[in-house]
Amino acid sequence: MSDNNKKYVKGGAQKTREKNKKLLTDSAKKCKKISNIFYKTSSPVNSECDSRSTATLQKKHTVQDSTGVINIDLDSSLTTNQKTTATESVLCDSRSTATLQKKHTVQDSTGVVNIDLDSSLTTNQKTTATESVLEIESLQYNLSSNEELLFKLKKNADIIEKINFVKQHPIQPSYFSNIRLDLEKLYFRKTPDDKKIARKWLSVFCIVNELKAMYCPFCIVFSSSATIFSKGCNNFKHIYDVVKIHEDSLTHRRSVEAFIQSTNEKSIEFGINNNLMTLKKNQILENIHVINEIFEIIKLLGRQNLPLRGSKNSESLYKWNDEDNLNKGNFLELVQFTAKRDATLYKHLNTAIENSKRRKANLEKKSLVSCGRGSLVTLLSKNTVNKVILSIVKSIRDKIKLELGEQHFSLQIDSTQDVSVVDQAAVCIRYIYEGEVKERLFALLKVVDSSGNGYYNMLKQLFSEHSIKFNNIIGESFDGAANMRGEYSGLQSKIKNQENPKAIYIWCYSHVLNLCICDTCKSLEAKNLFGFLNRLSTFFSESYKRMLVWLQEINSSLGSNKLKKLQKIGENNTRWWSREKALYWIFDGDQCLFPIIICALYHISISSNFEPKVCFEASSLLHNLCNFKIILTAHIFLNIFKIVGPTSRYLQTKGMDLLSAWGMIDSIKQEIGRLSFDCILNKSINFSNNMNDLLSSMNLPDDILVSSTFPVTRKSRKKRMYDEICEDESPELPLDKFRVDTYQTIVDQITISLNERFTDNNKLIADVQYLLPKNFKLIEQMPNTALKHLANLANLEHIQLCLELKNFSKVYPKINMSTIEKTKQIYHQLDTESDENTDDNEENMYENTAFPCK
Repeated sequence: MSDNNKKYVKGGAQKTREKNKKLLTDSAKKCKKISNIFYKTSSPVNSECDSRSTATLQKKHTVQDSTGVINIDLDSSLTTNQKTTATESVLCDSRSTATLQKKHTVQDSTGVVNIDLDSSLTTNQKTTATESVLEIESLQYNLSSNEELLFKLKKNADIIEKINFVKQHPIQPSYFSNIRLDLEKLYFRKTPDDKKIARKWLSVFCIVNELKAMYCPFCIVFSSSATIFSKGCNNFKHIYDVVKIHEDSLTHRRSVEAFIQSTNEKSIEFGINNNLMTLKKNQILENIHVINEIFEIIKLLGRQNLPLRGSKNSESLYKWNDEDNLNKGNFLELVQFTAKRDATLYKHLNTAIENSKRRKANLEKKSLVSCGRGSLVTLLSKNTVNKVILSIVKSIRDKIKLELGEQHFSLQIDSTQDVSVVDQAAVCIRYIYEGEVKERLFALLKVVDSSGNGYYNMLKQLFSEHSIKFNNIIGESFDGAANMRGEYSGLQSKIKNQENPKAIYIWCYSHVLNLCICDTCKSLEAKNLFGFLNRLSTFFSESYKRMLVWLQEINSSLGSNKLKKLQKIGENNTRWWSREKALYWIFDGDQCLFPIIICALYHISISSNFEPKVCFEASSLLHNLCNFKIILTAHIFLNIFKIVGPTSRYLQTKGMDLLSAWGMIDSIKQEIGRLSFDCILNKSINFSNNMNDLLSSMNLPDDILVSSTFPVTRKSRKKRMYDEICEDESPELPLDKFRVDTYQTIVDQITISLNERFTDNNKLIADVQYLLPKNFKLIEQMPNTALKHLANLANLEHIQLCLELKNFSKVYPKINMSTIEKTKQIYHQLDTESDENTDDNEENMYENTAFPCK
């Protein structure tokens, strides 16, 4: 058989497609046709219509009901006027004659009922039926966002909200861009005696003067069934007839009557909800009172700087009355304290406790885990507390932003790590408000990136969120960390390069000075000294037996030693006052605690009441205390602290003189440079000799001696190669070695730190001195170069700034005068003027007097 005569065999895919197509065709035949779903036009009925508009309404309105099919003929029982009204509801075109026969189908789940509008209906039923016919000619309209607010009532609205919704209407524009209407005919109706009455029930929805729909707010709110005007009527072709028919309808009249009864508090809904509304109002007032009390409690805890919350288990309200739950946290404890004197808060607290216990019992029955404070309506939860705190923060920030406005400000930032191991940065801003300098904490931020760029981006985002112009910053004050003060990638350089190139970076000079001392204390001998002093103080405080020995020795002493105690050295490296205090009380003067400590350590080391390790440690501390290297290192720092201490304390005083403070810093550098190692060495030797004299009178063994020299050490020599000529030049004597390795290192380090850490702001400090009122007398004598740096920073002309300052300095004494001085000056001027007038009058009288001739 040839290939042409081969039988065509269908593939599997083609068979599947044909099978699916056949199934789809069979299924389509069983479905209801679209033409049967929508409205059909019935067979026309011959009728005559004049040139204007004549139509016979023969329509069928189909409504689903469970009873069957009912046909009602409108023409069977209509009066002449009623038929005319129904006929005029739909206007025919003047060039055509038509009979409108339509059906309106409304589906229900039970069946289909056909209602013929031409059957017997009452007058009101005919009017409603005619509205349904006109509704067929309307186009459905989707509500916009504005229409949602004005023409759509929210679900479950109470009677007050319904009345307020109606009171927003009517909305009646005076111009439409898409259609021409007789507004007087639309917005007013005429009575039989030709009086015009406004249609206050008619509201119009427009978008940019384009008419979209018309509504009846009374029917939207109070109608029990949907009408054409509750959904939005857009049958503008027959709008006058539609408005008149709706106005005369029973549904509209009942809606208006319901509104009037509601406003007079006579409606059924108002009567039912009256008690509920009163109860709701009382609950709202009680909750407001509780919230006010919570606000006051949180503000009190904030002012006292106290934490709010307790542990997780102690805050559970179902454990409120447990015997072991004694501390519920500061917030709940204050709530309980206040509730004893406040009936409303007491009621709210007890209700929350009962709800929490009930909820806990239900969860235990279901074997679930309960967390939180129980009832979701309580105002005592952590969420409520957090919201209250955030609202207080927002109120404070709004106040700060209002005071700040658009003026310049300075910035202060410092960060620290809290107990939750989160680095938090405190942001403070300084500005002038009503002539006073205000310093306000603006934000606490979580630091994610601690670099200079990270800090800059964090601040920029913060000020952008709160609409504060970052380029209004004119000064910043940070600590001495590299990410803050770095000249290239530090925060202060980022602000200068990207926000304000003339922003001034000022570092707290007291903090700078502290850091200079801390840099000095990083040497090996300094660490050994202060570590030894710290261990000496903690040795006695670790045990009450050791403390009793110390108290016996200190009470046996005379003079001011009874008031002294061993000072612990804190772990914070930026505060060195504890080091200064510890050194002064042990090594300074003849009334120091040095001999008393030796006696106490000796008695502990030989006492049988202590464990061997305690006795050994006491003996070791005694031996180290008598070591001359410790004494000499202590006297080096004593001399440094005597130079630096007064300046550091002056920098922390209020109202200090900046120029004097800067001069004191310069004097520190000079005094440090004039320190003499030989002088310090002689003081240390004299101290050791004096202490030996005191110890000899205390009945101590002769082997307890305070060293006044360095111990002799073995001379170490390196192996010299056969071709090596030069000798080892390192110091061989212990004293020389200490001079080079310890003393010179300490002095060089503090000198370098003072020169590097203190920024060069002496020009600005000098210019600011002439702005102080106490220096106004010196303005006339100030040099020509004064105020140049300040004028450059403020973008002012130097000559103008000097001239204004001179003029102000002349007026300032009068401004600064007290009220008594001002009034005395006024009275004195008046008395002087009156005396001058009296003298002038006497002279005039003398000139005008005629004397007789002799």
